[in-house]
Amino acid sequence: MDDFGGKVAVVTGGASGIGEGLVEALLEVQATVIIADVEQTVLHDTVKRLRGKGDVSGILTDVSRPKSVADCADSVFQSHGACHLLFNNAGVGGGGVAKPWNWTPNDWSWCFGVNVFGVGHCVAAFVPRMLEMDEEGWVVNTSSSDGGFQPLPDLGVYAASKAAVSTYTECLANAFVNEGSKLRAAIFYPGGNGLMETR
Repeated sequence: MDDFGGKVAVVTGGASGIGEGLVEALLEVQATVIIADVEQTVLHDTVKRLRGKGDVSGILTDVSRPKSVADCADSVFQSHGACHLLFNNAGVGGGGVAKPWNWTPNDWSWCFGVNVFGVGHCVAAFVPRMLEMDEEGWVVNTSSSDGGFQPLPDLGVYAASKAAVSTYTECLANAFVNEGSKLRAAIFYPGGNGLMETR
């Protein structure tokens, strides 16, 4: 995809951090951007701040809940009639730092609920409609260098969740090709020196 002008992009977790950076980059290339985020106040403030940079709106969305994601997809397709770019970026750290045997059931549920199930819920809600559009498009899932090729020993649950995102994305990419679809999938590995300075 060479021209992003007028393309409709959805960015989960787009109200802050890496997601907000993605939103700003998309607005710079004239995409229409919908931010899907779980934090109402932050979502409102980010949309308000970025309105002068392009066509941006927000939908309160909890990616860990299938109905919330389905409602988001309904709203996007009703309002814009399309989704060309789906950035499954929403993510959580997993509850802190702990030895692999010290993570609580809640840590596992929260981290995988957002990082892994959230990606699955978004793909299930958006991709069938994106396939029906029969237009060029991308599904981009945010992983981490900690997710598969450089796991940190005290971030085991987070690392496992991001490794799952990477593997799932590879399967998704192959499925698109095997179906003869115009859609493609990619893994986004944010990087830098040390940990990312986000919330």
